[in-house]
Amino acid sequence: MKKIRAVILDFDGVLAESNQEKEAAFEEFFALYPEHRQAMRDFHLSHRPHPRREKFKYYVEVLMGRPGDRQLVEEMASQFSEMVLNRVIACPPVLGSIEFLQEFSSRISLYISSVTPQEELRGIIRKRGIETYITEAFGNPPISKEAAITRVLEREKVGPEEVAFVGDSLSDYRAATAAGLIFWGRDSGQSFGGAKVELYPDLHAIAAVVRERL
Repeated sequence: MKKIRAVILDFDGVLAESNQEKEAAFEEFFALYPEHRQAMRDFHLSHRPHPRREKFKYYVEVLMGRPGDRQLVEEMASQFSEMVLNRVIACPPVLGSIEFLQEFSSRISLYISSVTPQEELRGIIRKRGIETYITEAFGNPPISKEAAITRVLEREKVGPEEVAFVGDSLSDYRAATAAGLIFWGRDSGQSFGGAKVELYPDLHAIAAVVRERL
């Protein structure tokens, strides 16, 4: 069994208890468009792991019948960012996450991969005071989790069996396992769609597993 050389962490539900904060922000956003509110919510719930701009593009082009209206898509993105940013910056960390970063950042490379837009993600981790622990943070857009995994493997010059992904959703699990990475699931309450994933309650528990692989 090879030793772990790097860990990729999802952000929402893994480092920060921000899933509920984002859901609250989406509800606030949907209320701005009452005639499409339920349809927006339904699409969001059925495409929860997708980048938010994909959702806004669907809202504009399909629900509102305005194909190609990039300006409105960007306006929605800006509106939502204003609603969610401070919520995520201020929300509590996942139990054990700060200690995890402090312990392992000097021993292995730690990365973040999230569907939060990259500029916003990097601003959040800076404001939360964890930037110094992270080798690199990848947000989507522009970098999908699959692309982030490829970049980490290339940068670290390691095989997939030497990299672990810590996530809290089925999309995290699929991206990691498709690339051959080790996957450890954090139980944030999200569904893994029946996949057989061993879940851990917090980052204290996952830290214990990491120690066994160093």
